Amino acid sequence: MHHKHYLDKRSVPFISELLVKHYLQHPGYTEIVVICIGTNRYSGDSLGPLVGSRLFERLEGNPNVHIYGTLDKPVHALNLQKTLTAIAGKHSRAYIIAVDACLGQYYKIGTLQLVEEPLQPGASLNKQLPPIGHIHIKGIINNYGPLNHKVLEHTSLTFVQEMSAVISRILVKSCQDIIPRLASKQLPGGQVPSRLPAGN
Repeated sequence: MHHKHYLDKRSVPFISELLVKHYLQHPGYTEIVVICIGTNRYSGDSLGPLVGSRLFERLEGNPNVHIYGTLDKPVHALNLQKTLTAIAGKHSRAYIIAVDACLGQYYKIGTLQLVEEPLQPGASLNKQLPPIGHIHIKGIINNYGPLNHKVLEHTSLTFVQEMSAVISRILVKSCQDIIPRLASKQLPGGQVPSRLPAGN
């Protein structure tokens, strides 16, 4: 796990460089999928959809990057499995990056975490949801405690928006660096790269 506070000016180059290095350890993917988990119903849980909407504005029309989970079309517990099934069918050779908000210790609030393994969404709320992606970014938006639903409802939206802006810059830079390194649609001999779990 790697981490930087979102206000640290080094957070964008530091985390994006690590993300690109992770991709280069597993080359052979032909496209990028970013899955932004969350809902627009609670300010604290809107980090993912806010990131997704920002990415959609910046990367719309790019044939190499596909964004799932925006404010208009969020990806959450109720439609997650359906979304992962659709992604597995449409993007079988995609490098998958997941984004989600999380709760943590109070002194870690504002920290961005890059974790080089699939995301386990809903862990703070004790939800059993399928793992997502090859790597993921989490933003610690508030303090973990006994009333986590209330915490999500009463998190500052301005704070979450600021954090989403930094995460989106990290991902735009990462995608721009990865795109030239993507494999062609056809690998020699019809090979398919190995994949980490993506919930399918």
